[in-house]
Amino acid sequence: MTTLISPLIVAREALIALENNMVMGNLVHRDYSKEYQSVGATVVVRKPASFTATAFTSAAAAQTITEGSVAVVLDKHWDVSFEVTSQELSLDIVDFSEQLLQPAMRAIAQAVDLDLCTRSATAIANYYPVTSTPVVADVANLSSVLDINKAPMSDRRLVLHPATKAAYISLDAFLHADKRGDGGKALRTAEIGGVMGLQTYMDQNIVTQTRSFLLANATAAGTGTITGAWAAGATAGTVTGATAAAVSTAPIGTPFKVTGYDEWFYMTAPCTAGTSGIATISQFSPATVATSMTDASVVTFQLTGRDNLAFHKNCIALVTAPLAPPIGGAKGAVASYNGLSCRVVYDYTGTSKKNWISVDFLEGVKVLDPKLGARFIDKR
Repeated sequence: MTTLISPLIVAREALIALENNMVMGNLVHRDYSKEYQSVGATVVVRKPASFTATAFTSAAAAQTITEGSVAVVLDKHWDVSFEVTSQELSLDIVDFSEQLLQPAMRAIAQAVDLDLCTRSATAIANYYPVTSTPVVADVANLSSVLDINKAPMSDRRLVLHPATKAAYISLDAFLHADKRGDGGKALRTAEIGGVMGLQTYMDQNIVTQTRSFLLANATAAGTGTITGAWAAGATAGTVTGATAAAVSTAPIGTPFKVTGYDEWFYMTAPCTAGTSGIATISQFSPATVATSMTDASVVTFQLTGRDNLAFHKNCIALVTAPLAPPIGGAKGAVASYNGLSCRVVYDYTGTSKKNWISVDFLEGVKVLDPKLGARFIDKR
């Protein structure tokens, strides 16, 4: 009698394959709900506690430990289903994994990484642009953006698009970067090494954002000047172009910076067009910190480009939860390990007379602390 591979064995092997094929998914903070959840469910993720250092005089004052939390919606349900024969299910698990399971989990790993890259890039204001001729100083300046925002020095990562990687990999600092070689197969393959305090990787899922010109400015596309001072705490403001050119709509997530201030912003609502080249940014984030940003200060908007990402591990969270096993006639199993969970279901379709295997994975993504990340925008 032929012995078939059980759903639990397949689920456990699927988790190994998933972790080994992720890049971004292995670099961010991972949180896991032990309770069965379904797509659209909201779970609460704990954030690390924070403290304030005070000068000691005669007695120490105990601080209340307050652990922050944030709600994350598990809104992505990834699935790969495929036909399978009894002969294939009777293979050794190693052969079965190589033939069918590895390709299936690579597809899910790519989807998870793309989701992380896309959603993280549109919720982080800090940035530094790649220069027209890339130099190591670009990475040093990018690192300084994290320094200014007081990101911890350890666990800093830089994830590059293949084209951006190609521009920097021949530079001496990248050629001689020490490789740690930890993590899964994808991490070992993608790892470039430590450069300027950033452990650097390549990920094909870094997104190229298409952002229209906020101001059709004849002298410097994507720049303008503040119209009237922006007060401390402002989350909206007006910008004037150097000419009375037409204004086009810039999408949510467009990052910008005001020259002379160590603050970065991104648009959380589309701008509205005015007359004489004036545009109103109806909402941006975070709120301004400076006492005021003076009238006529230069504003630079980062337009279409590859949104490479530099971040501390605790900047971004990948949150997962187990899906409930099937009830009824279908066989299934759920496996969880190292902050990941997947479900495997065996089924049979009477109309097609075929056996099916379904592998699915539930996740949500959240930027926990935008100050701990920065975009490395490549507009070349």
